[in-house]
Amino acid sequence: MKAKALVLDIDGTILNSKGEMTRVTYDALLECQRKGIIICIATSRSGRLVFRSTDIHWKHNFLLERGVYYMGGTVFDHPHHFYQHTAIPGLLVERVIQKIVEFDPTLQIALQHDNEYHSFRIQMPDEHLKSWGFNRDELLDFEMAKAKPTTKIMAFSGTNFHGILNDLSGLFDVLKAEFFDSLNIILADSRKAIYIVSEYASKGNAVKTLISFYDIKPEEVAVLGDDTPDIGMFGMFGYSIAMGNAHESLKSSATFVTKNNDEEGVVFALTHYLKLI
Repeated sequence: MKAKALVLDIDGTILNSKGEMTRVTYDALLECQRKGIIICIATSRSGRLVFRSTDIHWKHNFLLERGVYYMGGTVFDHPHHFYQHTAIPGLLVERVIQKIVEFDPTLQIALQHDNEYHSFRIQMPDEHLKSWGFNRDELLDFEMAKAKPTTKIMAFSGTNFHGILNDLSGLFDVLKAEFFDSLNIILADSRKAIYIVSEYASKGNAVKTLISFYDIKPEEVAVLGDDTPDIGMFGMFGYSIAMGNAHESLKSSATFVTKNNDEEGVVFALTHYLKLI
């Protein structure tokens, strides 16, 4: 049984270590789309930042027809006029923030609400802020934002997300113990960041919703990823493909481990494992 849908993570998967999609990967995905294969982007990124201007250098609207953003906090399918947003209630957001600050008062906390606003506990320098997709005048005051529903909470050290160093495994354990029955909490980016969304939001369940519009069965779906936020999808679908650069826990859950993202790992999987191109 061949895959009829591709679910693709962005960073570390369809983008190489320079944060760019190669022409070979682009052409392979475009060929899959031309063959009628449903393509879905599933990412922790926000809708505004799903692809930066430097990520892909060619027209890529075909990658934006449907998607799972914020780890399932936002799910959409343009051809079927479907849009679903699931937020963490404000009172719960405040409790999470309190726990994070009690654990380490120096940590940065980012509150992301769909495409409407972001908010940061520690002021974000302009040179770092632009990578989040929001201008300074679009930010919401943190004291106001923490009482509002939030799509995704992030905790990490410092203000430059790409330069974080602290291992947050201890905080992850604290948060899981406190909120195991009310939130979806992920330790990501080599244990240096924590992503938190509603208990009702997950990449896997979001993908199940989207494929139902196309009468595609879970066993006809191929998932490609590299980090722990993707692990919830592995085992739910017919093909679970870990990149060669993936976290070891993801590799151990995969049905296939492809080459890394600097070796056209996505194309290798599409060609030699899925045999779609």
